[in-house]
Amino acid sequence: MISISDPDFDPEKAELIAQLEQLKYQILIQNVLLDDFFNNSPCGYINLDKDGRIQKSNVTLLDWLGFSRKELLAFTDFKNLLIPINAEQFERGLEIIRNGGNVNNEEFTILKKDGSELHVYISGKIVSAPGEEILIRLTIFDVTDKKRIEKDLAIKSKEIFNQNQMMKRELTLAAGIQNAMLPQKGEITYVSTMYLPLEKVGGDFFDFLTFQNQNKIGIFISDVAGHGVASAFITAIIKSTLHQMSDDILDDPSTLLTMLNDVILSYSAGRFVTALYAVIDFDLNQMNLAHAGHPFPYVFTMDRVRELKLQHKRKPLGVLSSSALAEKGASYKNEIISLAGCSRILFFTDGLIEACSEQKGLKFYEDLLHDYLMENRSETSEKLIAGIFSDMMNFMEDSFLSDDICLVSVDLTTNR
Repeated sequence: MISISDPDFDPEKAELIAQLEQLKYQILIQNVLLDDFFNNSPCGYINLDKDGRIQKSNVTLLDWLGFSRKELLAFTDFKNLLIPINAEQFERGLEIIRNGGNVNNEEFTILKKDGSELHVYISGKIVSAPGEEILIRLTIFDVTDKKRIEKDLAIKSKEIFNQNQMMKRELTLAAGIQNAMLPQKGEITYVSTMYLPLEKVGGDFFDFLTFQNQNKIGIFISDVAGHGVASAFITAIIKSTLHQMSDDILDDPSTLLTMLNDVILSYSAGRFVTALYAVIDFDLNQMNLAHAGHPFPYVFTMDRVRELKLQHKRKPLGVLSSSALAEKGASYKNEIISLAGCSRILFFTDGLIEACSEQKGLKFYEDLLHDYLMENRSETSEKLIAGIFSDMMNFMEDSFLSDDICLVSVDLTTNR
């Protein structure tokens, strides 16, 4: 050992030796850190030779698979760890890597020691220096939980799809039933109608009630709050109730609404129903009607169209019991209207007048309806109703309907 006092001591050489020792120590520390990172990385690493034979694996991958290093090396080729269906895919990827390319996030399934499957994404590339023997490193990400979640989602999606298909079939059936409940076109020759539910089934409803006197007809129109199946259910109750009523009740609008109100109150679960029932007597040239929160109809003459402002406006059906309404002096009440000189009556639900155009500053079709009716008052009922719908859709432009629509036009001049 050379001391500082030794005449052969070279300070510069000593400094170089010290720096070399420090560098060796830093390299040792770096190798330890790299080895720790390799073995304890959150992803799996495995080194292969150019033929895909296993050279080395990190601890993370061994833990995932449940193998010891010795057990893993016994598999020799990495593809022996894969399920058979993945073998050809792995060989294609290995060829790409050998030719200097990279494989990124390809999906494989590895068999674990206990026979269960580990779903992984594998990326691979050559990590050896040029001129050295080829060393391939595969980086492996465990996506088993992701695949399980995807599988669960696929199962749930299929269940939801099947449920939706069943609901669609049921809605189609319900729509058929509801359409069967409505009067068919041409059933009453002097009445024209249009019924457009927002969904397959709706809450708007209309019906014609006939009498032995063929010159008399009852026109019932209603609108259940909301739309869809729940509202359609209420319309079925209304239909059934109407057709169980005697002729005396059918001839008395206020009594009919009073009885119907208590029925609806028992089933509506908070869904109120606007309604209007009118008995038109062509012999007497008059109309007896009762109101329950419904839009007023329009009455046509040869030279004008006017909204029929009723004196006895009343609450919708299903809000208060008939006895409670009576206590408040708000029972449903008949109102007789002369039809002398009248040519047509147009009944409708509020889906028509509440059709809204966002492009026109949230303007409602109610503002335009009267002008359209005046301009087209001489058209036939069929053409009038079709024209109203066409004009409303043009008014709405790209806006969407938000409610069911129902129109009933009664021609007072046609022979019956």
